[in-house]
This record gives sequence, structure tokens and C-alpha cells, in this order.
Amino acid sequence: MQPLQNIRVLDLSRVLAGPYCTMLLGDLGAEVIKVEPPEGDETRGWGPPFAGGESAYYLCVNRNKRGMIVNLKTNEGKTILRELAMQSDVIVENFRPGTLKKFGLDYETLQSLNSGLVYCSISGFGQTGSLHEKPGYDFMIQAMGGIMSITGEPDGEPMKVGVAVADLFAGQNAVIAILAALQARTVTGKGQHLDIALFDSELGWLANVASSYLVSGKNPHRYGNAHANIVPYQSFQANDGWLVVAVGNDKQFEAFCHVIGRADLASDSRFQTNKLRVENRDELIEILKPIFMEKTVNAWLELIGEKFPCGPINTLEQVFSMPHVKEREMLVEMEHPTIGALPLVGSPLKMSGTPVSYRLPPPLMGQHTKDILSEVLGYSEERINELQEHGCIK
Repeated sequence: MQPLQNIRVLDLSRVLAGPYCTMLLGDLGAEVIKVEPPEGDETRGWGPPFAGGESAYYLCVNRNKRGMIVNLKTNEGKTILRELAMQSDVIVENFRPGTLKKFGLDYETLQSLNSGLVYCSISGFGQTGSLHEKPGYDFMIQAMGGIMSITGEPDGEPMKVGVAVADLFAGQNAVIAILAALQARTVTGKGQHLDIALFDSELGWLANVASSYLVSGKNPHRYGNAHANIVPYQSFQANDGWLVVAVGNDKQFEAFCHVIGRADLASDSRFQTNKLRVENRDELIEILKPIFMEKTVNAWLELIGEKFPCGPINTLEQVFSMPHVKEREMLVEMEHPTIGALPLVGSPLKMSGTPVSYRLPPPLMGQHTKDILSEVLGYSEERINELQEHGCIK
């Protein structure tokens, strides 16, 4: 059994936030129907690298889905989607606000056909507000939402995070909202419209940094790999690489000073409390830098052990070589029709009673169009062939 095995999701989304959301729902057992336009999801062309004609970008968020091609510019295409919506529990879409209303596929129209429908709209700035019509990609959301202003070296340029965090966090928020709406439906019998914005998700992700600004009224600074409120809590260069050390409280700092052979620092009046260490950050870090250069990364890790959090700064090659990754099933393989054995990052959702499953590899363009029309909508082979001839489906 899987927790969402009786839920059908109609996925009208492309790129990252929406597909990430629907992949997570698929991992939890939902039947996901990925609907693409005739030109396909944009990310199919976002490469290199490619494997078996598919981009690595597309492959990362589209497992556990069946795929179909529907041309919304045709009346028959719009009819197909309305009929699928009547047979679905959830719709996920990330068109610009107002676009689907032109096709008669907006929430109000589809809710009148299926009162239990949970309709999730993911957009850059939401369905309301003065910026709601503005298109939003992750990069600009990171810029406008503040995360870039606090990311990067203190004397360097503002930097984005290395993965599309606004997209991914919005996708996770969409999953949370969908699950809550499905639970609410068990009580009310009715679905609802979910309005998930990348910008909102970005602001929510600011957490303690936003709180510090709201409390103090002062713009936070960039600290590179250091922490604004805890010292020492940053990266250090050893003589053969980099590691991070996170000393979270005064007791840990005392132990840290003994480990590095500088017990005197724990009683130094400049560094006795975290508040003092934050105030005298530069002086302490300048003392610590040459100390860490005296040993290798592994030597420091062995010396520090389990006394307080520390770890190497790994490349992805090193990450996926870690036994722990295999032990946690965070690297999985799926058999793909054009690639063969396809390696994918596993699901982080670990559930003892209803574990996730890996049933379907990312679909080829239009791979399941005929099957879905036949099985879900009961279309005859003659009708399907006719729609194909008219360019309504592929």
C-alpha cells in the first residue's frame, strides 16, 4: 500500500517547481498524468548533459508519471483536459495567472465540473498582488526575495544558491498544501484552489535572517560560509582541502579549544561567550585560520570526531561515493526505455509503513497518450487515431 495510491494528479506544469511537486506525489503512490504541449516541457532541451535523447534536467523531476501530448490550441485538446479534470483529484499548473481561463481550464470552470477538485496554481508572484502578472524564474526570485543579498563573500558580489531553491521550496510547499487540502476534502467533500508563489516561498525560507531584520530593523550582511549569530561556525582551509566546523555553544567552544591545542582561547576575555565571539569574530578567525592549515582534512575530522558538528566540503563525486548514500537509498536506478539503467537521486521521504516506490521512469514525449485516453476516458482506437490526425494529440 502507498498513502496516495487512490489519488489521480493531472500535471499541467513544466520546468521545475510543478514537476518536483508532482514527482513527490508520484513517489507517494499517486497516479500522475503529465500533460505536455506539442513542443514538450522546456527542460527536455536544457542541456547538455543528455542521456538517451533526454536531458539530465528533465530526468531529475519526472519519474513516477505517465506522459501525454495534448494541443490546447485545439477545441478537442481543451475537451480532453476538461474530461481528465473530471476524473482527477488534483490539478497542478504553473501557467502565468489568467492564462488557463482563456482555455476554459481555470479553477472556477473546472470546480463546477468536479467539486472535489484540488487545484494547485504555482506561479512566480501568486494569483493576487501588484506583481501577480509578472513572470518569475528562480534566479530573479532569489534576487527580489532577498536571499542573494545575504549569500556570498562579505566583500564579493551577491550570489544565488547553487540550485533553484525558490522553485524547489515552492514545489514542497505545493505538496504540503495539496495533502492538507485532500485531508480537508475528507471532511467537507469539497476541493479548493491553492495559490503557491515562488516569491512567498522564498520569503518563508529566510527564517531567522528575516526575523533578525524584523526585530532589529537592520539589513543583514553577507557572511560567506560564516554564521551571522554563531562563532566559530564556518569553513576552514586545511592543508589539503576544506572542512566546516560548527561550534554551537560555549561548552562546545571550550572543548573545541582543547581539541585544537589552544585551551587558552576558552578563557580569553574576548571569546568566553558566543556574544563576545560574534563581537570579536575577525580576531578569533584570524587566530584559527593558520591552526587549521597545520593538518589535513581527514586528520582534523579524526581529531574532532563526534565532539561537535564538522565535515568535509565534498564534491558530488565524493557525495555519491559515500556508503551512507547507498545505505539511505538516496541513489536509485530505474530502467529507462532509451537510457537503460538510469541513476536518480532517491526520495528523502522515509516511511516505515507506506514507503515510497519507484514505478515509472521519466516518460518519453507522448509515451502514454493513447493508453491514458483509452484507460481513463474510454476513447476508442478510432477516435484516438482521428485526434492524432487532426494534431490534437501525439
